[in-house]
Amino acid sequence: MKDKVIIKFDNVSFAYKAIADDDEMAATAVVDGFSLDVPEGQFLAVLGHNGCGKSTIAKLMNGILVPDSGKVTVDGMSTSDDEKIIDIRRTVGMVFQNPDNQIVATIVEDDVAFGPENLGVPPEEIRKRVDDALEAVGMYEFRGREPHRLSGGQKQRVAIAGVIAMNTKCVVMDEPTAMLDPHGRQEVMDAIRMLNKERGITVVLITHYMDEAVKADRVVVMDKGKIVLDGEPRMVFKNVEKLKALGLDVPQATELAYRLRKSGFPIADDILDEEECASAILRALEVK
Repeated sequence: MKDKVIIKFDNVSFAYKAIADDDEMAATAVVDGFSLDVPEGQFLAVLGHNGCGKSTIAKLMNGILVPDSGKVTVDGMSTSDDEKIIDIRRTVGMVFQNPDNQIVATIVEDDVAFGPENLGVPPEEIRKRVDDALEAVGMYEFRGREPHRLSGGQKQRVAIAGVIAMNTKCVVMDEPTAMLDPHGRQEVMDAIRMLNKERGITVVLITHYMDEAVKADRVVVMDKGKIVLDGEPRMVFKNVEKLKALGLDVPQATELAYRLRKSGFPIADDILDEEECASAILRALEVK
């Protein structure tokens, strides 16, 4: 049975419009003939250099932006249909870079309750959802805290809990760890992976950290508003020279294996992490 598609881009183009010097509207295309299917339950990472269109496709995924041409559908609903926009945003929740911009209440549990309250969820159901969401991201014990007293990683987990409490099927995260230290990044990534693997929530993670992309089921690489690579992390990161040409890094272990191969050392071309790399080097030395 074919996996159900929760988000679908069908030949989508989008351009930001601005007033030019001659007072006419000028358009800068950032997404161009873009097509993508995201199956329900998948953990998808989207990579690309600044300006390639990845943040734009994130906003197209829940109707913050609508296509100039082509069609975006969320669980069968067109994002261009104004009557469906509330249902679309119930289905696809957004988490952005700066958690301070998403936290609206002075107490953690009140902040997580904000979304369900606006959806008209009954109070007893809100209580259950809030507790469940905070437990899911490991923040239940902080439910009575003031958000400004939390670390960056804790704030971002509260923002994620606020999305979960709305019973979303999919969470789209636009560089959610970009402003965090390594510990905060790990906290957020642990929460993301738990939501996907244990709860079956579809995750679209836009990131510039290769070690985060390695944890995904699938990696899409964008350039100039189009997809240039698409596949499992092991297959995508084999294309070291192509990724470098696009101005992107690769995981450190992949980079080391690539350099060893370039120098004539017999090591596999699909290394992703340090443990794999060490094992491959030992095997190659034993053969020698």
